[in-house]
Amino acid sequence: MWSYRFKMLRQRVGPPPTVADRNAWYLSLEVAFASILSAAAAFNSTYVIRLGASNTVIGLMSSIPSLEAMLLYIPMAAFLEGRKHYMPWMVWSLFASRIVYLFIAFLPLLLFKGLGNVTAALLIFATVPSVLFSVAWNPMFSDVVPARTRASVVSVRSILSSAVVAPLIYLAGLWLDSRQDSFPRNYQWLFLVGFIGGAISVYLVSRIRTPEKAVPLKTEKRKATLHDMLGLSMLKRSPQFARLTVNTFLVSAGSWMVGPLYTILYVRQLGASDSWIGATSTLSNIGAVAGYWIGQRIVKKIGENRGLRFTVPVNITWPLLVAIVSSLTTAKVSLTIVLIGGFLQNVISPLWSLSHTMIWMSRLPDEGKMTATAVYNTIMNVGAFILPLVGVALSDVIGIPGTLLIGAAMNAVGVLMFYVHPVSLRVEEPEPEVEPQGA
Repeated sequence: MWSYRFKMLRQRVGPPPTVADRNAWYLSLEVAFASILSAAAAFNSTYVIRLGASNTVIGLMSSIPSLEAMLLYIPMAAFLEGRKHYMPWMVWSLFASRIVYLFIAFLPLLLFKGLGNVTAALLIFATVPSVLFSVAWNPMFSDVVPARTRASVVSVRSILSSAVVAPLIYLAGLWLDSRQDSFPRNYQWLFLVGFIGGAISVYLVSRIRTPEKAVPLKTEKRKATLHDMLGLSMLKRSPQFARLTVNTFLVSAGSWMVGPLYTILYVRQLGASDSWIGATSTLSNIGAVAGYWIGQRIVKKIGENRGLRFTVPVNITWPLLVAIVSSLTTAKVSLTIVLIGGFLQNVISPLWSLSHTMIWMSRLPDEGKMTATAVYNTIMNVGAFILPLVGVALSDVIGIPGTLLIGAAMNAVGVLMFYVHPVSLRVEEPEPEVEPQGA
């Protein structure tokens, strides 16, 4: 009797019997452990700032990873396109990008002079293996999750991620504040725990089974043109994907430019504590849980196309809000409004993110998904590399609030493009046939 009950319990809490359902189960479970690392990583910039790194270094932490990605995406996509089984490369590249946090945890035992710059350099280096992983992630997701369930799986992953990150970041912030006298040992423990969670996530990713890729047929060789090497030929063959790429670049440009300025503003100008940093991230993640739970239902009711058009203006609101409140109120009032505003922003933005992601996946070309992903990410990282440096330099001249207003205006151009040149969901899409393959 008890053995039967135990067997039934295992069936309920363990992986489902079918390969497709097991993949969805692992995709949902791994993000909970990855979120432990995400909670620790939320304090990366704060840690480097408290170690004495300059504003320029903080800007480089945002821009140099984008330069690395910009240079590596397309070559790595070409490498993966020729692999029949790409999962081993994904798994090991993910592990390589996360073991950096183990090094960061032990680094203060080896040196302290220049620790901020060395820590920043390690975080920047972690981008190299993570590029290989990110090139394959979305194509893998579209290979193993049928189109009819993608929105649900994305929502579940986002809800679990935010539900784990929200309390952990808040508790981590309180703990860091309570252990200020032991700095940097308090951060060392934080990053060590984060690495352990990230390592468990890597194991769960390794359990995902992908369909076997057909080996590319040998065709008559021709000399690759510059358009081929840059991926522009692929964009020409997929006009809807190209339009979505341009629109997304424009709507994100301002956010990239002002991205490094928020932490600098909160910590250096408004005097935010570690516990406040944790609290704002916690409230934002609670908002995201509510947002994805509501957003999934709204998307099912009104569709991705209308969902995107209704919510794309959310990309303007955050830099605009922070610029206004930091200029017109005291530091205490500004930090309070940012706490509340971050929550509300994250209730609304998941509907935009979910609609955009579903449309993006549906518009991936049937052939060359990794190349298309690489081209898209390369173009995004051109802006993500250049614009943070521009934002930091501009803020030194006109101040952070003025730079935030310019960022909001830049995003507004992209918002307009989604109305002038809209991109719609491709409804008819072949569902992947998933067969158990070794990872």
